[in-house]
Amino acid sequence: DLSEFNVLLGPEGPVIIDLPQAVDAAANSHAFSMLERDVGNMSAYFGQFAPELKYSKYAKEMWALYEAGKLTPDSVLTGEFDDPEEAADIDAVMREIKATLADEARRLALLDAEDAPAGEEPPPPWAQ
Repeated sequence: DLSEFNVLLGPEGPVIIDLPQAVDAAANSHAFSMLERDVGNMSAYFGQFAPELKYSKYAKEMWALYEAGKLTPDSVLTGEFDDPEEAADIDAVMREIKATLADEARRLALLDAEDAPAGEEPPPPWAQ
């Protein structure tokens, strides 16, 4: 929950304080959205004084460096980032959706089997 209240300006530059809510990016599936939110908060606030910050893409730039294993405390950021223009793999997305639906059907069938009277076979998931 980074905001302008968590940044002190020191002789060497800005210093971020109050980090007890920091998350492990590798272990948190929401890490990028949290980074994007926090950087957006900072850009919106400081953008009042430097309007070009409102249009920067620091979060995406940092995340791309992080994913590539190149983000360090000495990384020089530009605030610029070109979104990849590769086409979405629709077939892969559909396979994931179908696998998720099949998993859910199996889960529901198991729940129905637990609730079924003894000796009675539950209906198959596609018959429900």
